[in-house]
Amino acid sequence: MSPPQHLIPTRRDVVRGLAALPALGLTRTFAAEPLTLWGIPATPSALFVRAVASEQLQQAAPGIRFQLWKSTDQMRAGIASGQFRLFATSTYAAANFFNRGAGTRMLNVVTWGVLYVMARDPAIKSVADLAGRSILLSNKNEAPDLLFRLVLRWAGLDPDRDVRCEYVGSPGEAVPLFLAGRSDVAVLHEPAASTALLRAEREGKPVYRVLDIAELYGRHTGRGPRIPQVGLAVSADLLDTQPGLVAAVQAACVEASTWIAAHPAEAAELAAPALGLPAEVIAASLPHVRLDVVPARQARDDIEVYFNNLMELDPGIVGGRLPDAAFYAG
Repeated sequence: MSPPQHLIPTRRDVVRGLAALPALGLTRTFAAEPLTLWGIPATPSALFVRAVASEQLQQAAPGIRFQLWKSTDQMRAGIASGQFRLFATSTYAAANFFNRGAGTRMLNVVTWGVLYVMARDPAIKSVADLAGRSILLSNKNEAPDLLFRLVLRWAGLDPDRDVRCEYVGSPGEAVPLFLAGRSDVAVLHEPAASTALLRAEREGKPVYRVLDIAELYGRHTGRGPRIPQVGLAVSADLLDTQPGLVAAVQAACVEASTWIAAHPAEAAELAAPALGLPAEVIAASLPHVRLDVVPARQARDDIEVYFNNLMELDPGIVGGRLPDAAFYAG
């Protein structure tokens, strides 16, 4: 029951991929091919699996299919060639692509907080309680790491002095190390956080979900526990040439969110084969990913607050500037 590796592209991935754009060409015609909605191998993609299966979307885009992108190399090449016309990604990676000229637009935000602090000691009830603890994280200097560092700073802790951070490549690597006693605390995405809890229960080990990064973020921003983390990106070509189809995708995503809220067990069973995750993990994880489909234009204020907070620590995280209005579709 190992969670998938973290596949949201890093800035290094983005920059390396953009260097290949001139060689591969930004445009390509796929009129004869069914549309593919490319998803990430994580819980929020359960929404996309349901959307693609819906009758309304199959009528609007006959033969549309869901497929996981399995590596950042695959996604970079797909964006560069024009094959990736509709794909799930982090908002900050999409903004980085847009700011560097890749033509990527953000259609919506679908998940609003997937990051949690897990601990073996239930006495940890506040950020202040993390002082002096060893903390296992993944993806150093990317958005989840920056979010955690911001939360520490807002609580008056110095991330480089008051805690001991140890980094691994992905949440999938962090889970077994944490369960083996590598650190006091782990900062994990869903579904890795739920996977850790399920494995700990089976192994008779005490593990607790002690802090919700979105809750802590919302207290600071005053905007509630909402971090616009992942959504659907769309190519400029698809948006410009088939706006009706793009609108149908958005409507199907909204319907899927409503259906999942009413049928979580069925949603987990439906998504499990497509995501390569046990239905048990998806079902445990769904309540903790804050599914809410919001058009990107409507979410712009939340996205810009998020980007500005990230840019306090690293302006390069979104390509050096806030994306302009053209980035926001939907």
